[in-house]
Amino acid sequence: MSLASSEQPAIGSSEFGTLNYAFLSILWLAFFAQWATVIPTIVPDQVRVILGPNGANYQELIAGGIIAASNVLALVIPPIAGALSDRSRSPRGRRRPFLIVGILGACVGLLLLLPFGQGDSPILYGLVILNLQLWWNWAAGPYAGLVTDMVPATGRVAASGWLNVMTIVGSAVGNGLMAALYIAGQPLRVVVIFIVINLLCLWITLVRVHEPPAAATVTLGVKNYIRTFFPDLNTNTNFYWVLLTRLLAQLGIWPIFIFFLYYLEKVIGIPPEIAPNLQNGLLLLAALVAIPAALLANRLIKRHGMVRVVGSSSWVIAIAAFCYAAIAFHPSLVLVVPILVVFSAGYGAYIAADWALALCVLPSGGAAGKDMGIWHVSLVLPQIVGSAVIGWMITELSPWITTRFAYASAFALCGLLPVAASVLINRIRCTKDTADIEVVPDAVSPAG
Repeated sequence: MSLASSEQPAIGSSEFGTLNYAFLSILWLAFFAQWATVIPTIVPDQVRVILGPNGANYQELIAGGIIAASNVLALVIPPIAGALSDRSRSPRGRRRPFLIVGILGACVGLLLLLPFGQGDSPILYGLVILNLQLWWNWAAGPYAGLVTDMVPATGRVAASGWLNVMTIVGSAVGNGLMAALYIAGQPLRVVVIFIVINLLCLWITLVRVHEPPAAATVTLGVKNYIRTFFPDLNTNTNFYWVLLTRLLAQLGIWPIFIFFLYYLEKVIGIPPEIAPNLQNGLLLLAALVAIPAALLANRLIKRHGMVRVVGSSSWVIAIAAFCYAAIAFHPSLVLVVPILVVFSAGYGAYIAADWALALCVLPSGGAAGKDMGIWHVSLVLPQIVGSAVIGWMITELSPWITTRFAYASAFALCGLLPVAASVLINRIRCTKDTADIEVVPDAVSPAG
């Protein structure tokens, strides 16, 4: 199939095969190649370099603070950009201008990471990360709306499965590149490659995903629009339960990703000069483990439904977090690897059903960009709260007791939150599970 083809079947139709699902979800690969590497590896490593040897006791606090501050934008921008794209009248599609501006801005933001070295201002570095988050999320909110726009009910789980595939493949690509090319404190080579991936995936999206022209929109007054920005709680209870349970689960996941580099250095005892490459190798392994876990989860969704799969995988993530905490008292890299495999399997299964569950409970009303932007908040808010609270917790406990005990306490707390999510998720009623599940096998089959 030519990339230049001007005809594209509707998603969910019999003519819509594997390549078209891949084209629709390809930009998610670019996002996760960066999200899965810049936040957990490049930011902590560059903070370590900027602070120098005298700042070792404050690395978690500064890195966590920078990530938390930057994620405030990631909390606010997706629903705003999504809402603006909902009301755009661009003749070539209402989401397209936001994707172009966001991706190009992210490319410039990546380049701004390059000049930083020892003794530079952590405040200025924080502003650069803030800028990068702005552009990532300016594109991410409308992109979630684009996927939702083009997926009818019969293609909901199929599209979710492909977004899950691109999440895992993007993470594998990003961490594979980091493991092979990254030099501690010198991100030039990987930054250039991330920019190329961004531009290539954007080009494929613009050429192959033919968004229909924007329809005329009804103009609302500012007060009415603000009043109706959040979906009505009484008629969208399941949507808000999904937001809450996803937030709790992600609160247990993201702090472990964010502080895993320092965990390897300060708890396991890996030298700082090789820890970033080791982490990226481990995260590559994690992404590869997540692929079969996600495929298995798709089969389990068909049999048991999205809610039960999300709840069960939350328990697996919680158990792995508790094991990380226990390892802190008897540090061993040999023990870290199997726990990483368990954690990654749980995460792969979790995200396999995550998008589908969100689409299942999405409010009706033609504001998919805004509503998916609100849903995106439940991914971003844990990065703000988790990075700030866990960074502060480790920094405060380390001088009073030991660094190992501080990490054990922090990661044990991370384990409790997915447990709460797995309990509360049983309140969700998704009546569309059975109809959607039927499309999963064909959607994930290599034969399309």
